[in-house]
Amino acid sequence: MTSETNFIICKRQIIMTDKSTIMAQKAALRKQLNNILNSLTTDDITRQSDIVLEKVLKHPVYQAATSVSVYLSFDKEIQTDKLLQDIFKSGKKCYIPRFRKGVPDMEMVHLKSLDDYEQLPLNRWNIRQPRDDDKRRSVFDDGSLDVVLMPGLGFTRDGHRLGRGKGYYDGFLTRCFKRLSARPATLALAFQQQIVPSIPCTETDVRVDEVLFVEE
Repeated sequence: MTSETNFIICKRQIIMTDKSTIMAQKAALRKQLNNILNSLTTDDITRQSDIVLEKVLKHPVYQAATSVSVYLSFDKEIQTDKLLQDIFKSGKKCYIPRFRKGVPDMEMVHLKSLDDYEQLPLNRWNIRQPRDDDKRRSVFDDGSLDVVLMPGLGFTRDGHRLGRGKGYYDGFLTRCFKRLSARPATLALAFQQQIVPSIPCTETDVRVDEVLFVEE
């Protein structure tokens, strides 16, 4: 075995070790943040959600957007129900996530109206989403998207993001940057308790443009 081969093997081992260390650090941080989020009261969730909502509505990127993708919130996320109402009230085109069994990638599909939303069934996370057999246009069918309003588990002030471990948004944004003619803006919505000093990252983690949260 040559010295060059030895060097390549050692380099791969270092990379694998570094990645496993980062994954362990992420898992520990997820556990810590989940515990914090589970301790939030309903009143605090409502209060912070209303403040972050106002930040979104006043944000020039959102105001200028004609097409928006928005996550449909569960109980321990910044609530997006009022935001969904404004998207339709202001005439913006709306896209929402869909997760399908056996399909590794998250889709972002068209939501027609609030009535359309109310008719959607609940998935296993108690979030409304279109059925697997519900044929809908996706962001990539339509070819454009102005802004992505996205969730996460933890964030730094400068846009590093910790998701819930599935890589759904990182994968979706990577596809957006490759397939859409213009790169969409990315705004993450967070509780003050989700802001951390640093987040371990790998080369597949996508940094968001801005994190909107309650500064206290």
